[in-house]
Amino acid sequence: MPFNAGQLKAIQQRDSSILVSAPAGSGKTKILVSRIIELLKEGYEISDFLVVTFTQAAGHEMKQRLTEELNELVSSPIDEKLKTHLQHQIFNLPHAYITNFHGFCNLLLMKYGYLVGVMPGFEINSNPTIIKKEVLTECLEQWIQDENIRDFLSLYFPGYSLDDFQSLLLSIDNISHSIDHFYDFIDQMKTNNYDSLSSSLEDWPLFPYLKNIFYDEVTMAMNKLIELQIFCEQNNLTDFYERPDEQTEKNQLLKVPFDAYYDYLDERLQALSHAITYDTMVSLIKAPVDKAYNMSWKEVDPQIKKTFTKLKSDILSSYQKSADAYLEDHSEDLIQKLQVSYQAIDMLLSKGQLLDQFQQAYQQRKKELNQLDFADLESYTHQLLLPEYGIVDILYHRLKEIMIDEYQDTNQIQESLISLISKYQKPYIPLFMVGDMKQSIYRFRQADPQIFLDKYNHFSLTDEECLNSQTRRIDLVFNYRSSKIVLDSINFIFNQIMDTQIGGLEYYLDDSARLNYDYDGKEAGHQKEARERFFQDDMRQTEVLIDIYNPQSSLDKEQYEAHMVAQKILQLKEAMRLDGKRVSYKDMVVLMRSTVSFLTFKKVFDQYHIPNHIVLSQGFLKANEIENMLTFLKALDNPYNDIALLSVLNQPYTCSYIPLDQIASLRVNHKDLSLYETLQLSSHQQIIQFLEVFEELRAFSYQHSPYDLLKKIYEVTDYPLFVCQLVNGEQRKANLQLLLEVVKQYQQQYPYLHDIIDMFEQSADLAPAIVASQNDDYVEFMTIHKSKGLEFPIVFVCQTHKQFNTQDSKERFMIDKQLGIAVKPRCRVPSEQYGEITVEYENCYRNMIARHQLDESINEEMRILYVALTRASQKLILTGVIKSIDEIKDIMNKLIINEHPDIYHKKNAEHVLLYNRMRKTNNYLSWILAAIFRHPQIIQQCFNHEELKPLAKKLQQYHFEKYLTFDSTEHAMFSLTLTNDQDIEEKIIQTSKQNEMIDSQIQERYQSFQYPYDTSKPLTLAVTKLPHIQDQSHASITDDNESFSMSASDKGTLVHLLLSYLTFKEDHIETLIQQLYQEKLIDDDGKDILDQYQGKIQGFIDSPYYQMIQKAEYIYKEKHFAYYDETLQQTIHGIFDLVFIYQNQIYVLDYKTDRVSQNSADDILIQKHQIQLDYYKKVLMDMYHQDVKAIVYYLHINHGVEF
Repeated sequence: MPFNAGQLKAIQQRDSSILVSAPAGSGKTKILVSRIIELLKEGYEISDFLVVTFTQAAGHEMKQRLTEELNELVSSPIDEKLKTHLQHQIFNLPHAYITNFHGFCNLLLMKYGYLVGVMPGFEINSNPTIIKKEVLTECLEQWIQDENIRDFLSLYFPGYSLDDFQSLLLSIDNISHSIDHFYDFIDQMKTNNYDSLSSSLEDWPLFPYLKNIFYDEVTMAMNKLIELQIFCEQNNLTDFYERPDEQTEKNQLLKVPFDAYYDYLDERLQALSHAITYDTMVSLIKAPVDKAYNMSWKEVDPQIKKTFTKLKSDILSSYQKSADAYLEDHSEDLIQKLQVSYQAIDMLLSKGQLLDQFQQAYQQRKKELNQLDFADLESYTHQLLLPEYGIVDILYHRLKEIMIDEYQDTNQIQESLISLISKYQKPYIPLFMVGDMKQSIYRFRQADPQIFLDKYNHFSLTDEECLNSQTRRIDLVFNYRSSKIVLDSINFIFNQIMDTQIGGLEYYLDDSARLNYDYDGKEAGHQKEARERFFQDDMRQTEVLIDIYNPQSSLDKEQYEAHMVAQKILQLKEAMRLDGKRVSYKDMVVLMRSTVSFLTFKKVFDQYHIPNHIVLSQGFLKANEIENMLTFLKALDNPYNDIALLSVLNQPYTCSYIPLDQIASLRVNHKDLSLYETLQLSSHQQIIQFLEVFEELRAFSYQHSPYDLLKKIYEVTDYPLFVCQLVNGEQRKANLQLLLEVVKQYQQQYPYLHDIIDMFEQSADLAPAIVASQNDDYVEFMTIHKSKGLEFPIVFVCQTHKQFNTQDSKERFMIDKQLGIAVKPRCRVPSEQYGEITVEYENCYRNMIARHQLDESINEEMRILYVALTRASQKLILTGVIKSIDEIKDIMNKLIINEHPDIYHKKNAEHVLLYNRMRKTNNYLSWILAAIFRHPQIIQQCFNHEELKPLAKKLQQYHFEKYLTFDSTEHAMFSLTLTNDQDIEEKIIQTSKQNEMIDSQIQERYQSFQYPYDTSKPLTLAVTKLPHIQDQSHASITDDNESFSMSASDKGTLVHLLLSYLTFKEDHIETLIQQLYQEKLIDDDGKDILDQYQGKIQGFIDSPYYQMIQKAEYIYKEKHFAYYDETLQQTIHGIFDLVFIYQNQIYVLDYKTDRVSQNSADDILIQKHQIQLDYYKKVLMDMYHQDVKAIVYYLHINHGVEF
């Protein structure tokens, strides 16, 4: 296919720096290759260019494509001089600068690194975590000798929880390497954001951002007010917005409720739109709403009143929380808190302080080992390119153009490297940058999409402007990957949900952002016929499959979704044709945000005999828990690998976790020995026990497969149990299960331990070893990140209901490249009861950064969804799970509200873009449903659902067909399938009889088998249902001064739910209850119960037991167990509320909500639950082979008993 006008311009434009905005499927790689070919044909040398790709694999692929095209060119009848020139380029191509940033830096340092102190023959350490931790431990040993540092650590990391400190410092160290001149950044941030507070707060650089927060909050509140007004209109609650004809004299002097809220919010909108002082803003924001008259509730349905009350309280709920989070009552209070908080930042991050000292010590250690990590490659190259070394002069005079692929994923350091070369002197070296802001999805790698966006907004679009600026932006507007139906469906969704506020860039209002179909290029002028053909192609419409999940069902929701997808795959396999051929399994891919549900889907697919393959990404292989297990395998394969063995010793496995300082003291006298040999000389009992386990595993590895070995490691170390307790524990545990599955998948191909280790090491850079062969016919599972750059005929995007991970915005220390650095300040204050206590204060500045980080995270999630949808060439299927049909009705109601003329829409009067309140969500499915329920096809389909029909009638009157009149949305086609668990179960395919054929002798054995146990009893029994526990009489006397409408059992379940979310760090019960409520884990009644119970849980937090748990080495919460009782001949199952290990003693703690008397004797309290706790102790003693202590904690009387 010939190039279109935009592509030709990108290939042929010269003598200016060019930014090519290349959306998904626009052929950017083809353009890069073609531009290089054209430049070579013009007489340039391949050595005249620096071409930077995102990965080394992409660089290799580009060299291969260039070689193929150049070979084809020299084989064609061309001028002999040109042929000789091109043959010379083919010869030099292997040595060309076509690689990723790290590859380019590596090449320079190997050649010139000696100039900046890099020794020849250096080794690149791709996993430096172990050495970093070792160096940091040595630094800590020195730091704690300093009284000031000791005070700092004890204040911010009480109990010397140095693991948290290490994690923080290593995290900031990682971020620091992506910020150009990091310590200058720290100084500048201090000057701008802290020192400037001595003057007027209105001049504070953060003040405009603060004003904007409240402008958004007020507009959100205004929209909530309109929502309440609509509810009142629908339910004849006219008193809310119209004054009744008859009123008391007192009420006549008070405002109409609607007017009171409207006037209040409008006044603040006007004030925030103009210049305002900090203190004035505070007084305005924190002032109450004018009093309004009370409404009449005679003959009003109580449920309507309850909904009204909730909607009314919701108007200012977020606004008021923001006032508490971002504003101090007086500017002096803010200044004082920031001054205190900066003391911690200064101790950590200023030049010469802790981070700098650690980095210098780490640099020294790497010099001793002659190692570099990836950050060193960039930092040493940055130093090497300073003018005094002369290398930049060589590169400047050698290079004629610098080309950068995936430019949206560049960070500040990389941008600086390019600028050092290109802007060494005038005239500048032209840059050719290709990327797509909508596909910037690598924040976790410190990518800075703002670099791309700044150029996108400022580069010239016309020839006249380009003459002056020497910069040009070229927009590629056509997508050649996907069908018209797929493209228009994606446009239909993103027109409504993406803009600069949510998503980070314009979509509907930016003509160049949308995905367009090239009729001229693809349909050869038969545009009319093609349009008609697309309208008829129902099979390629975008499908949305939703399961309405019932928690009482027999399977979990991931399983139901997996069955729903499997059934759809089999249906497509039979019914759909691509290019006249039946669809193959390899035409389909299942994409998910994370790997957590891969195994669930795989097992279900296996049940349907759907061939499948898991594709791992670099992100998976770089996950801490995966790296730890692979390192364990390396240590078993070669115990003389000191780095691997050191990592095993220092990990929290039940067989190891030996402190680094203890290991270091051993090595002092045996520096000439390997670590393995040194350990064998130790008489320390913990090391002796470790070696026993280690040698047992080594012996096991000689006789068993890698799969069996890894299973054994999991059992011996209890590592899967440990990772469950960490942040994102579910994901980490799923990763370990997935690793086990992958080892099993490859063990026939790689039967020996060394082979499987080599396979994973090769796969770390996304080598093909871990990716399915194109000749194999199976459905692939992969993460959305892994799918970037790929295309598939049929794409399933699953798990769209999963909530976004917003953990980064909850950290105590926050660092942001735009807003700066802040921390929750702490100080010690005298206390009559405790002598001295540590108090932590909220920090408005820190909360602002957290909000910004959360916004950036949500923006990226929308771009990740865009990447997922644009992988499809022929068909999109989006799947997810909801709890009830009410979620659909809520979205439809909000869409009706969206059309109300008074709803605030910031940018478009046509209301194409959904108002902010509809888009403020925490999962993909809410965005998708909000968009597609304005599509006429979906509205029409809702008439088939009785519960949705009334709302569908209302939506129909808004004539959303107008959104299909754009060229880029006219062929958007959607189908919605709402199903439930029972429907899915009815379709579940049982294994066919022919696949279950059993040898007749085996069958006879099955038929003659007599079950050895009493079938009149259940196979398993809950420990709390044991007869001698249920029938036990209680001798204590209960108090009776409280009443709860909920049953004691339900109340106990609620309280246990809340307690299971305790972190044992800095638990705030009120905040925790609100979080559970916001995440819909509890309803209004549940929240009321927990609010009443706050004092009793706070009593537990103030107790010595809570403090003991805080200091525990390990904590396990809500863990299931099963234990076979020989006497009862039954399996007893139950759940440990809490198991923790403190000072090498195992404790099991059980919370009780029994209402017992404050005067109950301890022996009576013990007797009440002794049988149950004895079972718990017995189970744990069988697991750990050591004594176990039990604690029963009675929350009602704030008292624990131990036995």
